[in-house]
This record gives sequence, C-alpha cells and structure tokens, in this order.
Amino acid sequence: MPISNRLRAGLSVCGAWLLCTTAFAQDVRIPESRDRSAELVGFVQPRNLHFRPLTFPGLPGAEFKQLSFDDKTGARTILAKLPPGWKQPSGYHSADLEMFVVEGGIRIGDKPMGRYAYAYYPAGHAHSFSTEEGATVLQFWGGAPDYVPSAKSKAGARTADAIDGLLYNDVPTNGPGSLPKYRDEPVMQNSPLHVKLLRLDASSGQKTWIVTTPGGYPVMSGEGDLPRWASSKSWQEGYLLAGDMTIAECLPQGQVAGTYGPDGYFFRPAGIAHGGLSQYSDTFAVWLYRTGPGHWETYRDTCAEPTAQAGGAP
Repeated sequence: MPISNRLRAGLSVCGAWLLCTTAFAQDVRIPESRDRSAELVGFVQPRNLHFRPLTFPGLPGAEFKQLSFDDKTGARTILAKLPPGWKQPSGYHSADLEMFVVEGGIRIGDKPMGRYAYAYYPAGHAHSFSTEEGATVLQFWGGAPDYVPSAKSKAGARTADAIDGLLYNDVPTNGPGSLPKYRDEPVMQNSPLHVKLLRLDASSGQKTWIVTTPGGYPVMSGEGDLPRWASSKSWQEGYLLAGDMTIAECLPQGQVAGTYGPDGYFFRPAGIAHGGLSQYSDTFAVWLYRTGPGHWETYRDTCAEPTAQAGGAP
C-alpha cells in the first residue's frame, strides 16, 4: 500500500476508534529550534534552518544550525560546519560534549576520523581536534557551549570516561539484546534490528547508539506485533542518518504524523508517546539515538494515557 494511502487509512481508523484529533507534521513545524525542556522538537529538517556564526574566543570561525536547546540548562544540539583548515587547540569545555561526524572528516591527534566517527568529552577534559578538508559535525552539548584553552584537563574532570575518537567500523554490530534492558517487552530471537552502541554511562544508563531498522510495518521495534504506542521515562533524541521513517507523536493537540528523511531530527521529552498506526518505513532507517538517564520503554494500544483507576481522569 502506498504510504499516502497507509497514512490516510491509519488516520481514519484513529478518528473512528480513538476519537482523537490528528495533524500532519507540516501543520506544527516551524523553521526554528524550540525549547526542548517544554515541548517536542520534532520533524526538523536542518536544510530549512539558517546558518549562524559559531564563534569562541581563541578558535577560528565556523557556522552552525541549532536543532534544539534547553532553556533551563543551556544544553543544546547543533550542526556545526567547520571550514577546511579549522583547528581547536588543546582545551576543555564546562559541559559534556558528544560529537558525530555527518560529512567530511576530522583529525584527533594523528588519527583521521571520517564519516560517522564519534567522540565524547566530559566537562573539563582537555582535547583538541582539527579538519583538513572541512566537516559537518553534530555536537551534543550538556550545557552552555564554551571553550577554555588549556594543555591540561581541569581538576576533577572525569577523564577516564572520555572517548577520544571512535570509527564507525570499529564498533561491533549486534542485535538489540546487546543493549542494557530498556523495555517491558522481550527481545525477539534473531531480531532484524542491527545496533552499534557508541557510549553507555555506567552510572546513569544514558546511552548513544546507532540502530538500523528494516522497512515495512510495524517498525517500532522491527520485531512483530508490539502495541502501537511507546513512551519512556527519559528524554529521547534522534537524527536519521539514512533511509526514511514515518512516525506519529501523541501531543496535546492529538496525533501528529510526519515523515523523516536523511538528516531529519527530533528531541522528545520524557513521557510523550510515539509510534501510532501510521509508523512505517518504505525502505529502511538508520538512526543515531541518544537516550537519557532511566530510559525505559513502555507500550500501550492507544495514544491517550490509560485510565489510572475506574472513574479516574485519563
């Protein structure tokens, strides 16, 4: 069934069964990043965003597009475009920083890091990197971005947790059973999902990982007939590296469905259900995911929250 017909069928069923309101992503999308501490930042297409100057004292100029931010903590996700010859001398940041190379390549020390390479630097950990040919790099900041030139790490920095450059092919590909248990459903034997775990925080459980999902329906897990809607006790963040995926979000205005293509982005605060009747991939989907502390997926059959008790408010 063509995707447009599938969506129409799914949405009409939603109207008949669930008495919900439904919109498409373009009805709520705005061409600027939003405060992710307060609302879903979803269906973002970076090509629709404008480049801004990226400047830090002591560093060459670059450009960036801001995908989302947290107004309370200063945390944010940006897409940084580094020109050829750009270099950060040794220094550290006041916030944790994760980096993922989307295009081009960087160099960490003597190690070239091409497309889909990854690095993680805890706050206060001194590091340097550069690019000869130029690079587009996802940067996930745990707080307000800054740069402090220093040959040494700041006292008390969690230097042992740093990941100073990880190549895509250096990370083994496994099934979802290789991840710490994060959901209330069993993992199917011989699951079609392929997972690369880039980082796992042993104390909080926060993780960064790549998952390849086959096309078709359902694709919430690629593992058969799970309930249609999933939600988590922690935030979730995703950047689509390749393929496509249509997905719905359960928002105050009802179900909002949209299709992600390559470079599509979302940040989903804790508790927002997603999936729905329209979730589908025509081809496949390769997602870069980040999930917060306490990530735990629960499933249900409807967009609305289950009734807590007889006669209670939904």
